[in-house]
Amino acid sequence: MDMPDRLRPTRRQALGLLLATLLAGPAWAQATASIPISVHIRSHAAGGYEPSSELLLRGRVIGRDQGLFLVRIAAGVVRVNAGAWPGPEPRDAKASLEILAARRQENGRQIFLAREIRTASGTVVLRDTQGVPLPR
Repeated sequence: MDMPDRLRPTRRQALGLLLATLLAGPAWAQATASIPISVHIRSHAAGGYEPSSELLLRGRVIGRDQGLFLVRIAAGVVRVNAGAWPGPEPRDAKASLEILAARRQENGRQIFLAREIRTASGTVVLRDTQGVPLPR
């Protein structure tokens, strides 16, 4: 089968392609072999908990709304999913508490998923550092 002249490579082009393949191939392999790659596989059980969005909330529990705790902080009232934590009743919530939580958007609303709740009586750990709920 004859190649049309416009598709036939010249000897110079063929030699250049051969040299590029021989010289660049090992160099490329060495460069990519030295790049560290880390893969973080999160458990499905973490349920959308993103450790990189963690922050510490300081405030008081003022009520509940559809299973979430309403916590008054300096910036306003936020909703906190505290899992199985019974928490103080709103009338008993005069003492401040701290909640280590990750921010999340749910149904167009911002909520926080609690990992640790610190009160005067102690610390309750609800999730591990990756956000997986701990057995109660």
